[in-house]
Amino acid sequence: MMTMDLKNLSPKQREVWVMRYRYGWRLKKIAIEMGTSFQAVSAMLSRAQRRAGATEHHRISVIRTRGRRVWARSLSKVPNC
Repeated sequence: MMTMDLKNLSPKQREVWVMRYRYGWRLKKIAIEMGTSFQAVSAMLSRAQRRAGATEHHRISVIRTRGRRVWARSLSKVPNC
């Protein structure tokens, strides 16, 4: 895992970075919290990644806080193969 230098980020960029990558918030939720647009948050994260030293080839994983919803299927509806 690569380490990121968050000292180079502005306070606002660092706050957005923490909300996105430490707490796993979605961009829309961050935009509402910050009082800005979805596009502005996306651009801010892109600039923060460049300033922190991430390259385009390295993807930063987002912590997922909620699982994916799975619908239960009745066995009577499954076709016999």
